[in-house]
Amino acid sequence: MKSIIESLITDRSFDYLQPYFYNNTFALRCELGIGKTHEEYMRQARERAIRIYNILFPDKADAIIFNQWIYDWSDSGDAGSLEYDGDTKEIIDRYIGSEMRALRFLLENMMKYRHVSVKGLKTYEPDDPDVRRNRIVCYADDTGFDDLDLIEKQIADENNSEVSLVSFKNECILSVYDDRGCDIVFSTREKLQEFYPLLEPYFLQYDRDIMIKRGLK
Repeated sequence: MKSIIESLITDRSFDYLQPYFYNNTFALRCELGIGKTHEEYMRQARERAIRIYNILFPDKADAIIFNQWIYDWSDSGDAGSLEYDGDTKEIIDRYIGSEMRALRFLLENMMKYRHVSVKGLKTYEPDDPDVRRNRIVCYADDTGFDDLDLIEKQIADENNSEVSLVSFKNECILSVYDDRGCDIVFSTREKLQEFYPLLEPYFLQYDRDIMIKRGLK
């Protein structure tokens, strides 16, 4: 029998759009990078992310999910109408580089792992025909992922920025958005309350009041 979270990630009605913490009732938000120097900040970001990962994934991740954003850039015939400031070549190179990294990551994982694509998902502007979104779910099966390398690249912003790890056993999704922090989304209130005290030392103070209410209900 599938876990709740396993069913959710392949369900088109499960939006899973950022900010995950505010868009999901059973969610917690943790702070990663702390420290007075850049070196200390980045070291703490990595160490805290690994400790959070070990709490949630003692048996490693069962799946990874990520958003594939598809943009139609041919929506205007006017020169310069994209209205970006800065050097044109630099802007173009940045966008092409970003698209290439995301596509490479997608293809590498789809060729390596059993996967499911959930297409035509809700976007931030549902009435905009120039933006589409798919969710790709890759399953660990007997191969497994290099979870810690994935987290490291998320912190360093070297991968697709919307990649997440999933645990079927613990009914949760861990999304490291960058060196600042991560969101953990649970499929049930019971699981949130089970992991609440274990994750509390890492809570982002700014959102602590919201998390206290969620943990006490």
